[in-house]
Amino acid sequence: MNSFNKDIGNYGEELALTYLEDKGYKIISRNFRNKYGEIDLICKFKDLLIFIEVKSRFSSLYGSPQEAVTYFKQKQILKLCKLYIMKNKLYNLNCRFDVIEIYFNINHDLYSINHIIDAFRGY
Repeated sequence: MNSFNKDIGNYGEELALTYLEDKGYKIISRNFRNKYGEIDLICKFKDLLIFIEVKSRFSSLYGSPQEAVTYFKQKQILKLCKLYIMKNKLYNLNCRFDVIEIYFNINHDLYSINHIIDAFRGY
């Protein structure tokens, strides 16, 4: 991934984090990584443990941000989710998987956020 895309992704994650905190979500982990990959944000909201993938785009030329969360990516997130739960002994919480889409304009000063709640389910 080139530096520009990484910068856009990081900025999108910052916007998503602020958005979630404003909605009352408690951020408990950011960029959780291991050999299977990475989960952008892990939050608690009420009695739910929520795993969130953030996708940022300038246009839909290559599809919507949600479409970038492919079946393979979903399986990867599920593996990470299981490991995170075991590592932190969070067996008593229900899980949900969300996607946050960030759409930017060319000038970086305007954006819109689309929070897709329960975007996919565990298989």
